[in-house]
Amino acid sequence: MEDNWNVEVDIPDDLNEVIRRGFSAGQQAVIRRKRARRTAGRCACSVVLAAALFVGGINISPAFAAAVQDIPVIGELVRVFGKNQPLAQGGSQAGEGTAVLTMERKGTTEQMRLEFPGADASLYQAEFASYPKTVTITLPGTGGVEILSEISRAKDTSQYIKGVCRLPLEGEAAVIQLELESDADVQIQEYRDPGSLVIRLTPAEIRLDTVYSVRTLSCDETGLTEAVQAYAGQSFRVLRDDNGAFFLELGQYADRAEAERVAAEAGLLVEQRTGNNVPVSYRSMEDYESSRFLNEYYELLLRADRAETVLDFMEDHFSQASSREQDEMLRGLSGFLQDQEDDETEAVDWEKVASFYRLAGQPLPDFAQQNVR
Repeated sequence: MEDNWNVEVDIPDDLNEVIRRGFSAGQQAVIRRKRARRTAGRCACSVVLAAALFVGGINISPAFAAAVQDIPVIGELVRVFGKNQPLAQGGSQAGEGTAVLTMERKGTTEQMRLEFPGADASLYQAEFASYPKTVTITLPGTGGVEILSEISRAKDTSQYIKGVCRLPLEGEAAVIQLELESDADVQIQEYRDPGSLVIRLTPAEIRLDTVYSVRTLSCDETGLTEAVQAYAGQSFRVLRDDNGAFFLELGQYADRAEAERVAAEAGLLVEQRTGNNVPVSYRSMEDYESSRFLNEYYELLLRADRAETVLDFMEDHFSQASSREQDEMLRGLSGFLQDQEDDETEAVDWEKVASFYRLAGQPLPDFAQQNVR
C-alpha cells in the first residue's frame, strides 16, 4: 500500500452556506424525533389508562397479561393472583346456596370453574401447596359444592388432575381440594356476572426435591374431626393418603434431622416424600415403624456394592420381621442378586441366601438354586 495519497477534492464555492443548511436540517430532525417520542409516550399512557378503566377493579400485576391469554371470556374479570401463589382470598360476604364445579380444556390449558349462584363470587380462600401439589379452597357461608360427574372422571383423562374431593371438615364452610400432578402450574382468577372462581392449570417444570413431612397417623372422617380439634390454632394441611384416608400435615422440612426433632417434640411422624409422591397410609404406629424399617432396607440395597452387606443386614433383622416385611426383603434380595450376577469378583454365600427363603417358607428362586450345592 502506498503511503502518499494524491486525491483531487472539489470544494464548493458556497461551502459556508452548505454547512449552515446541513446544521439546520440536523436540528429539525432532532426536533421531529423528540416530538415523535413525546407523542408515542402520550399514546402509551392513554392505552394503559384505557385498559385500567376497562378492567375496573382488577389487580394490575406482571402476571395479568399472561393470565388473560387464550381463556374463555365468561363474566367480568375481577381479580388475578400470581402463578402458584400460596394464598388467594376474595369474594363477597354474601355466600349462600350451592356452588357448582365444572371443568374446561383448551390445548394444554385446563380450568376448573367454581360457579356461585350470585352475581359475585362468594367469600373464598384458596391455598396452594406442594409435595404433593394441592389447591384447597375454603368457602365460608357456601352451603355446599356440587362436584359434577365429569370432574370425578377427570383424573382418567386430565393431564394435571389426580382427584377432586370435598374434605369432611365440620363447620359452616365447604372445603374442596384439588389433587394435582407435578407438572401443573396453578393460577387463581375471580369473575363476576356470573360470580365464579377459576383455577387455571398450565404446564410446569417437574421437580424431584425430597421433603420430610411432619404429620399425624391416617384416620377416617371421625378421626379427622378429632385431629383438627387437637391441633386447633396451628397451621396444617389436610391430605389424603394412598388408601384414601385423611391426615394432617403440620410442616415440611428439607432436613431430616430437623423434621424428626420437631416430630418428636409433638408426638408426630416423619414421612419422606420425593417429588409429587402420594402420601403413604400409616393407620398405626406399627405400620409407621414397619415402613421406616423397609425404607432403611431399600436404601441399603441402593448403596450396597456387595451381597455380603445385604446378607449381614438380613441376618440381624430377618427373623424378627413380619411376614410382609420378609416378603419385601426377599424380593429386594432377589433383584439385588440378579443385578450382581455378572460380578465374578464376589463369592456369594448361597447357603445363607437359601436359609432366608427356608425361614420364610418360600421356594428358592431358580437362579439361586443353580448356585446352591
